[in-house]
Amino acid sequence: MVLWQLRYTFLAAVVIVGVLMPVPDPSQNEYAAAVLSVLGIAASVFIGFRNTIAYNRWWEARTLWGGIIINSRTTHNGLSSVDTGSPAMAPILDRMRRRQVRYCWQLAAEMRGLPPLPGVVELTEDPDDADATDLLNRQAAEVAELVGGAHIDEPARLVLMTANTGVATAQSGLERIRNEPIPVHYDFFIRALAWFFGLMAFNRLDGATENHAGSLIVGILLLLTFVLAERVGGLVEAPMANRVFDIPMYRICGGITANLLGRDHPLAQPRESERATVWM
Repeated sequence: MVLWQLRYTFLAAVVIVGVLMPVPDPSQNEYAAAVLSVLGIAASVFIGFRNTIAYNRWWEARTLWGGIIINSRTTHNGLSSVDTGSPAMAPILDRMRRRQVRYCWQLAAEMRGLPPLPGVVELTEDPDDADATDLLNRQAAEVAELVGGAHIDEPARLVLMTANTGVATAQSGLERIRNEPIPVHYDFFIRALAWFFGLMAFNRLDGATENHAGSLIVGILLLLTFVLAERVGGLVEAPMANRVFDIPMYRICGGITANLLGRDHPLAQPRESERATVWM
């Protein structure tokens, strides 16, 4: 799957190598090696900096989803702590657990720009077109209903609303990561720099008169190393784009479902095996 994501990069590299191979450069001089070294250092610094930013974005998104896990469990524990067995409370508590699960699946779908998975909308009696923010607001309204009916006291309300606020904060962070990518001009500059250095290095080694085959192989590997390093960073910087480098949001939602609704629930069943190399 990773190679498939990089298929156009490989294709572009093959085409350019095919064009440059028959054209060795006889005009290279003693300064070419020094210029190439400086350019290589600059390319390494820029690509390394860009990939660091990309990984930080990926890790922040993973941390925010970890916060959603924590606050979903906190909501579940809080509801369990205030459950007195009252017939009036039972449907509210059950509905809030189901809505919390639906919220997580809904948020994952919104982050990927996809419709919710089958069975998600049917979790609650809320409108089919309710988005993640609307579901959180409905959770807060249920807490107000519990307080208004004298089913819970103010400390219990504070616990439930603190968890609700924590989820809302995490959602806001995830939306910021999704909606504010690395500026396209900077992305283009780093990509162009990686390709330029790779082509210069290949052209330099391709023009070697001694051990031409070995120099050619090294040139191709050097070109691919810089170009692929840049492309991997470009893919990692979008951790919720429904690609192979995504945060395993559905896996996370399945775990939350198991915690709140039981491991036998259909949405709690793993979508991939434990030995899978990619979890979505």
